[in-house]
Amino acid sequence: MSYDTDEAIPPQVIQDALQRVIGSHEFINSERKRRFLKFIVQKTLAGHADQIKAYTIAVDVFGRDPSFDPGIDPVVRIEAGRLRRCLEHYYLTEGAADPVRITIPKGGYVPRFTTTKDPVLSGPQILGNNDQTDGRQPGEINLARENLARENSPREAEDQALAVTVSPHPPVTTPRLLSLRRPHLMTSILSLAAVLVVALMGAAVYLQTRTSEEGRTITQQTPSLMVLPFENDGGDPAQDIFAKGITEEVIGGLIRFKNVLVFGAGTSFRYRTEPALRDAVPDVHVDYVLKGSISRVGSQIQINVALLQAADNQYLWSDRFRREFTPGNMIDLRHDMAMQVARVLAQPHGVIYNKEVLNSAGLPPESLSSYECMLRARDYWRLPGVDLHGRIRTCLERAIQSDPQYADAWAALAMIYIDEARVGFNPNTARPDPLDTALKLANHARELAPDNPLPLQAAGLAHWLRREPLLSIDAYERAHALNPNDSEILGDLGRSYSLIGNWDKGIPLIREAYERNPAQPGWYRLILVLFHYIHGRYDEALAEAQRIGMPDLVYTHVVLAMIYGQTGQNAAARHEVDEILRIDPGFADKAVSDFERRNIHPAIIAKITDGLRKAGLAIPSNWNSSDRKG
Repeated sequence: MSYDTDEAIPPQVIQDALQRVIGSHEFINSERKRRFLKFIVQKTLAGHADQIKAYTIAVDVFGRDPSFDPGIDPVVRIEAGRLRRCLEHYYLTEGAADPVRITIPKGGYVPRFTTTKDPVLSGPQILGNNDQTDGRQPGEINLARENLARENSPREAEDQALAVTVSPHPPVTTPRLLSLRRPHLMTSILSLAAVLVVALMGAAVYLQTRTSEEGRTITQQTPSLMVLPFENDGGDPAQDIFAKGITEEVIGGLIRFKNVLVFGAGTSFRYRTEPALRDAVPDVHVDYVLKGSISRVGSQIQINVALLQAADNQYLWSDRFRREFTPGNMIDLRHDMAMQVARVLAQPHGVIYNKEVLNSAGLPPESLSSYECMLRARDYWRLPGVDLHGRIRTCLERAIQSDPQYADAWAALAMIYIDEARVGFNPNTARPDPLDTALKLANHARELAPDNPLPLQAAGLAHWLRREPLLSIDAYERAHALNPNDSEILGDLGRSYSLIGNWDKGIPLIREAYERNPAQPGWYRLILVLFHYIHGRYDEALAEAQRIGMPDLVYTHVVLAMIYGQTGQNAAARHEVDEILRIDPGFADKAVSDFERRNIHPAIIAKITDGLRKAGLAIPSNWNSSDRKG
């Protein structure tokens, strides 16, 4: 054959397998994954597997420009990793009974097609030829299954055995299957099926573990959430489609956030309640349950949503969202409302995050888990301080030792090291170049989790402070592509564009970040302060500066001093200068180089230094923006 299979499989059978996959819950809402999979399967079936390269995929599937360089842009590698995981999840759940499977071996993008090789439903029977068999008699089935387990790894053997045993489809009436209806055989097979159903779902939800690219099992650090199918309270059967769609959209939106692990739509629609899932899979762990309903109110559609703590059904949050409804806006409306719910629940400093912080409050630092260290790190990012920085650094250094595959911990530690250089917190003489170390940690985190935006955020910050603004913006753009709902990514990207002078791109991103998450860290307001200050709107700049709320951050006092200096408020200006020198006695001498190190546009630097000099900060006068290229 011209394609990679374990045996001869007719092309039409593979096409049928492809259609089952792309029509599944796992793929139905992701046109990107559907296009990717169809492209590589159809190229392979056409005998052009040699054309399946990162470049052709990027250009033909993702619409990249012909100048695309796979060595610079890893989009294909990232999307391939996500596609592999989705296929794995599909064949563990909705596609467990599929007779032909499509996989993408690591190290390339050419798909492989295999049959499940189960003796009950062999390849010839799949193709409809009931006269052909593999030579085994029904009584040999258990022995064959044992041999299969010995020949393959435990995971492979379980997958292949499960593929037919738990089939939800009615059995095909063939002479061979009829021979299995003898009582002693059926009793054995049904008993085995009962055991394997539990095993299947344990693998399907995989909430307690995940697998690295090397196949190593990693403890899952994040809380788990089950979204129950939304109820149709309106009584109109036509709204059943909307209810089903918004359930899938909410799950799709939540999955983008890596700080919560969400059951797939297949699990939600199959079990429909958390007790039903636990009855089927006793060992599964669910931390939170989200339930909702939809109804019509005049010309509007309303969704009511509530988050419960699974352990005791305690209500943690509820809200309602109402919008004008027409048949023409149904898809966009469903998407927008679902994204609102996802952001409120799962974004940094959202409902789930705040509950997790509350659960871990009061624990001594030495007893914190790796995940709890991450919660503390997010607290630090919202309100940085030198003492908290030291504690978080120690906690995260312990976390990467105890959980070396936990990508979030590596990325968070990179950001902590960056602050040794960025704001001078707890410098370590054993680490003379914290930015270089941080970038290495961020890149390692990216290798562990290519589809996680947090390592890209850490890399973006490291590149920014290494005076590599274009690399920094590129990293933030990739993080934004992975999760456009994350308010912190919006803030980082908006800050980067703004400081290089691209206010038109930067400021809308900053404002959107605050609209999506009013609890956004106060230091993002520094950008809004500069925006108003540069345009001469000093009252607006002062109002934003007074909302920063970070008295230990030297830049809080820098922006206040420059505003007071420009507006002639001398006493207030002197007070802020005193605060600057209290935090950093040498700031005046290094101020301009520090601004330059942060890639601030020369015209912005000139306006900042003008205000600081008027406030009384003795910045050397041997720098002039005209000497610098803008």
